[in-house]
Amino acid sequence: MQQPGTPSIAPQKDKESSGGNNNNNNNNKAKKKIPTPKELISHYQNQGLDSEQASIKVIEDLQNVVMRVISSNSKAKKDKFLIDTSRKIDGVNSRLAVVDMKLDSKPSYLQTFAIGIASGAALNGINSVLPHVFEGLGQIWSSVRTVTKPSSSP
Repeated sequence: MQQPGTPSIAPQKDKESSGGNNNNNNNNKAKKKIPTPKELISHYQNQGLDSEQASIKVIEDLQNVVMRVISSNSKAKKDKFLIDTSRKIDGVNSRLAVVDMKLDSKPSYLQTFAIGIASGAALNGINSVLPHVFEGLGQIWSSVRTVTKPSSSP
C-alpha cells in the first residue's frame, strides 16, 4: 500500500495581493490558517484511508511536528550551552597561561638550591674576611688617634 503525501496548506490568494506587494505577502504568511484535526482526517480519508488509519496518520504527523519543535529547541539550548562552556574554558585557559608565566619566571628547585649554596659560600667568605678588615680598620683608627693626640708637655 502506498503512503499518502502529507497535506500542505496553499496560501489563500486575496484579490488585494495580486499586485505583488511584499508587505501583503508577509501578511498572508502570518495569516496562514493551520488545518484542524478534522480537516487533516478528511484529507487522508479523501486519499483512500479509512477513518482509523486517517486518525493514526494525523497522530503520527502531529508527533513528528512535536519532535521537530523539541529537537530545534534543544539545538538552541545545546548551542547556548556550548557557547557558554567555550567561554568558560577560554577564561580558565587564560588564567592557566598567567599562572604558567609566573611559574616560568621563578627559579626551579635546582636553581634555588644553587643560589642557596652560592650565597652560603659568599657569606662564609665574608665571615672569614671580615675580622681581618675590622682589624685593619682598628689599626688605622689607633694610628690616627695617636698622631692627633695632643702631647702633654710639662
